[in-house]
Amino acid sequence: MCLAACKKGILEGYKPIYDVDGYHLKGPYPGQILMVVGVDGNNGYFPVAYVVIDIENLGITNGRAWVVINDEQKRLVLAIETILPTTKHKMCVRHLYNNFRASHIGLALKHRSWAAARATTVPWWEAEMEKMKNEDEKAWK
Repeated sequence: MCLAACKKGILEGYKPIYDVDGYHLKGPYPGQILMVVGVDGNNGYFPVAYVVIDIENLGITNGRAWVVINDEQKRLVLAIETILPTTKHKMCVRHLYNNFRASHIGLALKHRSWAAARATTVPWWEAEMEKMKNEDEKAWK
């Protein structure tokens, strides 16, 4: 299901960044729900489409304009690289942060890592990373 307002948002001024994620459904109606969430011009998230399926198979063929964000699922990374070689691939910051915090503890570093992740321009990201470097060079590396 693709909602008309969301479709219009995509066609009239979206950023070509999407998060595709899925959740297993339990109970009397097993399967999965897959969702696609986009990023609008104000860096806000909006739902693009969702589907309830028996198995995970999106059937995407044109990879030139896609950015896929996932949670470090190695099989998904390999599948995307194989099927959609021109697609940009990004990792979910929440999952990256969970690995980061295992060796870099502290609320200040948490805020620095998320501030860098929210940066939408290279200069902004570089400024946030410089702040992290000043806070903890090991974490910055």
